[in-house]
Amino acid sequence: MTLRRALRNNTLFGNFVLLLCSLHLLQPEFDPTWRFISEYALGDFGWIMHLSFGLLALAQISVAITIFPHIRTVTGYIGLVILGISAIGVIIAGIYVTDPISVSPDDATFSGSMHSIGAMLDYTPIAALLISLSLCRLDVWRPMKRVLLTSAMIAIVAMLVFVLRIPQDGQFGPEVLAGMFGRFLILAEITWLIVVGIHGVKLGASK
Repeated sequence: MTLRRALRNNTLFGNFVLLLCSLHLLQPEFDPTWRFISEYALGDFGWIMHLSFGLLALAQISVAITIFPHIRTVTGYIGLVILGISAIGVIIAGIYVTDPISVSPDDATFSGSMHSIGAMLDYTPIAALLISLSLCRLDVWRPMKRVLLTSAMIAIVAMLVFVLRIPQDGQFGPEVLAGMFGRFLILAEITWLIVVGIHGVKLGASK
């Protein structure tokens, strides 16, 4: 069961990264420096973006299930709840197609508004920090303390920088590098998920 879970986790992460990278090649019209990855759903290969969101949500859920037996503190449980909410947000964002970045908030469609709500529910970096603080209290996780906390803090910083790059008036353009920082945020989230997921599976295999 543990080996199967490890393979499933690696497959989820690997496929998500592979699909997301392929979209950059299949749809080069979306400038990655300022266009959001969600906008790939607007192109001819939009189904790949929907599938990518689904894989990311499954990866979040899979990691939560893997580390659940190791959570011992209120902080950790809060982190798991936030991670679960984040997965729900990613699912919502994957179901509903975003509006083009050029559409103002006042002109947003129902689908675009729902997508935005889903995206705003993704607080994986906060979950990462709370869960890491909880796990590091355990002897079996202590060797991973530096890696866990560092990757969680990088995700927190990436989230803050991304939020700060969002213009107050909702008007985006090539001068607003929100797309680039959004990709850094996704990369930081995936890195933490991989780190904690793999070590959690290893601990399960050692029992």
